[in-house]
Amino acid sequence: MTTHSTQRGAAMMEVLITMMIIAFGLLGFVGLQGQTTLAQIEAYQRTQALILLNDMAARMVLNRTNIAAYAANNIGITDPGACGTAATLATKDICEWSLLIQGSSEVKDGAKLGAVTGARGCIVAISATQYVVSLVWQGVQPSGAPATTCGANAYAAENTRRAVTTVVNIATLGT
Repeated sequence: MTTHSTQRGAAMMEVLITMMIIAFGLLGFVGLQGQTTLAQIEAYQRTQALILLNDMAARMVLNRTNIAAYAANNIGITDPGACGTAATLATKDICEWSLLIQGSSEVKDGAKLGAVTGARGCIVAISATQYVVSLVWQGVQPSGAPATTCGANAYAAENTRRAVTTVVNIATLGT
């Protein structure tokens, strides 16, 4: 007695379903890679911004006698020119910080590559001995808008504006 199987193409169906599962898995992996790349860009920019922020805070502490001369907004938006001709140390520091914000620390074939996207710096006096130094830039993905007013409404959307700030306190030394 011979038996005839009515099942035909079952193996082909299993192969197609397996291929579809693998394809969805690979698409998920590609999406994950894209999100990872965006997170790395954000992390790199935040690191660069923190380095720049600490640089200016240190410059201000080292020139504490002329601390009031550092107060300025939108530092790094325009080319400051030659910093060697600056009249004071504070003016030279702001000029050099502006160049660093624009990416002068990493140059290849004349192009400035070390810049944080659309960065600008602000130094605001709270009192004669206390200053807030901020650095803002254009982020990649939307998130919450920062509390600082530095660079407010200067970017595509407030929820893509990123900021790092620090407070510089200058001690009042006794005489």
